[in-house]
Amino acid sequence: MQPTKLLFFTAIFGWLTQAFAQQITGISPKQIIGGKGEVFTISGNGFGNSRGSSFVSFFREGNTYTDATTGNGFNYISWTNTQIKLEMPVAFSNKIKVNIAGTDYLSVDTLKVKANLGYRQANPLLYDLLTDNNKKGGVTWLIHPVYWNNPEIKQAIADVVQEFRCKTGVNYIIEPLTQWTPLNLGQGKHIIAPDSSLGVVGYNDRLWASCIVGAETFYHNQTQLLRFNTQQTWYYGKGQPPAGAAKFRYVMFHEMGHSLGLGHVNEAGESMYPTVTLLPSDNWCKRDSITAAEQNAIKHYISLSQNFAFRGCGITPMKVNGDCKDVYGLNLGAEALATEGIWLFPNPASNHIQLNISASATAEMSMWDIQGRPVMKRHVQGTTQIDLPQHLRNGVYIVSINTGGVFRSTRLLIQR
Repeated sequence: MQPTKLLFFTAIFGWLTQAFAQQITGISPKQIIGGKGEVFTISGNGFGNSRGSSFVSFFREGNTYTDATTGNGFNYISWTNTQIKLEMPVAFSNKIKVNIAGTDYLSVDTLKVKANLGYRQANPLLYDLLTDNNKKGGVTWLIHPVYWNNPEIKQAIADVVQEFRCKTGVNYIIEPLTQWTPLNLGQGKHIIAPDSSLGVVGYNDRLWASCIVGAETFYHNQTQLLRFNTQQTWYYGKGQPPAGAAKFRYVMFHEMGHSLGLGHVNEAGESMYPTVTLLPSDNWCKRDSITAAEQNAIKHYISLSQNFAFRGCGITPMKVNGDCKDVYGLNLGAEALATEGIWLFPNPASNHIQLNISASATAEMSMWDIQGRPVMKRHVQGTTQIDLPQHLRNGVYIVSINTGGVFRSTRLLIQR
């Protein structure tokens, strides 16, 4: 009987040795942003001295773990018997797995992915970037008349755009959509609009394009739409929405987050949680600012969009927004005016503006609406107060100053 007992204990010892030899003992960091390229480290035993066919697997949207094809495509920085380092891909919060010779080993610790930055491919990381699409520094979102002519909705949109401009540096501005166009990406216009045919609360549509110069292919976001369901009962204010109403600003946080490269996460409290109405989102939609993780991820994306070296097909990087509160792009021409010794204020204006030019100079001030129709013209000299016609509706106008045949223009917002 003694030899049998010895064999039994030897077998148990061998099984225990193998079990403890292949295990995950720690992960670092335990909170991370997916898709940003941050280094993720897995510590343990029995990983093998080289990766071979082994791979790391992360939990993902759809409640599944990444398979071998996806796992083999990650960017592994190093792989030793006791440590694995790789660039953190897009993932959902959960425990992570290391697959060794067909067997999954699960971490004890849970990885929290607070934000995801979507990419075109993971190795190397490749994104669809934003560019100077409007040749004014960034992207102009055209606001549907139903929204633009409703002060409450227009203010909600302006506040959300300002939140993103000031927190992330994105160069987004808004203007009215003055000529109706179908909600179709083929129109080549960035539009924020209501949509009666939408089957969800809100949706972001994107059309990417590419440009090839030599051996390099550059991918960028060419056109986007933000659509909101007209069948929804909307609350356009701040704070907690009333029961049964969807908070427009919060849904816009989510959809505009998509426009800036963000994907979904399963972390409660984040704007990019897959749901934006009802529970559990009702528990945190009273928030009127984006989260720190979302800000971090978008700032990285905007930095890439502002600093790429590619030049081709007329593509240039998005510019830094000089005044983050200038949601309407009012000061795009103000600097040019100031260099000529011309100042126009206040802006926004209600009933009048004041135009200051050199006392010895004369100028002709002309103003057009956003559709290019003339609305007024004045000859000015020195400091002149100009009364704005009372019939002019709230909106953005173009003011042009002609000094000796030199034209400078800026935008003026009338807001009564």
